[in-house]
Amino acid sequence: KIQFPPGHSSPVLFGKHIYATAYEGEKLLTLSLERATGREIWRRAAPRPRVEKVDKRNSPASPSPAVDSTGVYVFFADYGLIAYTLDGKPRWQTPLGPFNNIYGMGASPVIAGDMLVLVCDQSVGSFAVGAAKSSGKIRWRNERPDALSGHSTPAVVGKLVIAPASFRVDAYDAKSGE
Repeated sequence: KIQFPPGHSSPVLFGKHIYATAYEGEKLLTLSLERATGREIWRRAAPRPRVEKVDKRNSPASPSPAVDSTGVYVFFADYGLIAYTLDGKPRWQTPLGPFNNIYGMGASPVIAGDMLVLVCDQSVGSFAVGAAKSSGKIRWRNERPDALSGHSTPAVVGKLVIAPASFRVDAYDAKSGE
């Protein structure tokens, strides 16, 4: 049992590590813990150029990391997408937003092959993006005008990304966004 900063992300187990997002005061954090002991391995603070309003039942660290052998990928609504190596070295940052979701953002990025896919459903201006895992460069973006205030993390099924939303479900080709 360890003390841990608050946040609503799920812990992600990968190899001998646990990865999570959290916040401490005004800092948005990505953390790596040793799986066997809970000892903190590394902690990185994300840029925070704005502070988006979130419902009191939410937090600025709700989305969970996506992790594979190439790195740790996180999303904070107050900044955007960020990638680290497994040992915590910064790789790239891709600003996104600002967002308009009365509850705050909650969807987590998912890994689909060489892409990182994120669904950003909000009150107005919902969209899904596919970013290159290697660089963070946005490869595709699809507007989702009928998706309102969703919080669901998409699922990867083969080459498809299945994206639930309020009153609808969309499927995207992970590589092209079609």
